[in-house]
Amino acid sequence: MQIFHHDQPIEIQSKEAFDRFARDFRIIHAAGGIVHNDANEILMIFRLGKWDFPKGKVEEGEQWAEAALREVQEETGLHNITLGEPLPSTFHTYELRGEPILKETHWYAMQAPKQPLTPQTAEDISQAVWVPFGEVDIKMQNSYPSLTALWREVSDALTR
Repeated sequence: MQIFHHDQPIEIQSKEAFDRFARDFRIIHAAGGIVHNDANEILMIFRLGKWDFPKGKVEEGEQWAEAALREVQEETGLHNITLGEPLPSTFHTYELRGEPILKETHWYAMQAPKQPLTPQTAEDISQAVWVPFGEVDIKMQNSYPSLTALWREVSDALTR
């Protein structure tokens, strides 16, 4: 497994090594989706100066897949979403009011028909757009290292 700590990848080889690393952090779970439409486009959002895939925190008692669908819909206004296979989780660290956080994001492949999108501006999302599959790599040049690694890992497996 790979954890992005200060935007640098750290390879973790065992559950014991993960547990040792994680003990210094509060763990937060999030969930989201990489959504593909019938026009061979991928759904992306632009938030706080970076390109991203829609995702958000898992609520108490919520299943990861349920949270992923909810967050994609809330952040983009997307409807008629079909949940696909789970994708690899991503891990990254950050600080929130001085507290060290380790966030695990549970990702899912999703499909939806092409439709107008509405960015959730209350969550600092300024754009929600359909990006042609071949142009996602360009957007990923202004994204987070954990998402760039995820995209490299899964892009060939996503239906084109």
